[in-house]
Amino acid sequence: MPEYYATGETSVAFSLGQKVILVTGASSGIGRSTCRELAGHGASVILLARREAGMRETMSTMPEGQGLPIKTDLRDLASLPAIVEQARSWKGRIDGFVHCAGIGGRARLRDVTPELVAKNMLVHTYSFVEIVRVLMRLKKKTEPLQIAAISSLAAEGHDKQLLAYGAAKAALEAAAKIMAVELAARSTLVNLIRPAFVNTVSRNEELLGDFAVRLEKNGYQPLGIIPPEEVAQMAAYLMSPAATHISGMVFSLNGGVPC
Repeated sequence: MPEYYATGETSVAFSLGQKVILVTGASSGIGRSTCRELAGHGASVILLARREAGMRETMSTMPEGQGLPIKTDLRDLASLPAIVEQARSWKGRIDGFVHCAGIGGRARLRDVTPELVAKNMLVHTYSFVEIVRVLMRLKKKTEPLQIAAISSLAAEGHDKQLLAYGAAKAALEAAAKIMAVELAARSTLVNLIRPAFVNTVSRNEELLGDFAVRLEKNGYQPLGIIPPEEVAQMAAYLMSPAATHISGMVFSLNGGVPC
């Protein structure tokens, strides 16, 4: 664990003290790094994920008392209003939301089933829309809310066999941009982070296939694999007081891949 997490120091010069931030996909990968980064800046973090063991591992890397784990299956949209209300009751408010949850799966077009597309849309897009909808219902108009969603360079169509994943991320981007326009009058900011290949161990082989080989041998991503901590640092910035005049933007962490 980086030293600044253990000592309470932060990697960037801003504080998220007193903020309460909801994070999906909190049991591994970008979600875990985001929880650690936010807590390292002083935030209270609500962890949502399906895997309780993974959330406990994430919690073990955070300062004691700064996290609340809630077991959640984002595919069960009907359960999300009660989950969000439970999350909000912990501290009486939610100041930020980072949607990190994601699933992978490469498939040739002939193998792209409606079920595969629906599964990707549920986790990446539909759950995001539903959580934001409930957050907006629960908060007062003047209460500030900062939202960031993790998209992917796959939304731009740079690689093959990622139809279901890329389509869901593209839909996520469209939804977030429209939200940014609609919700500005309600003190709500909505932004996107669009990374290229991130070094999340659980998804490397499942999502990337031969991409990892091309990455290394052909310079497909010339700046190299992106550490999840860098994505988390961008998410923390978008939750911070330094980002209160940014909304509707896509921040590409492209690893040198032409966009």
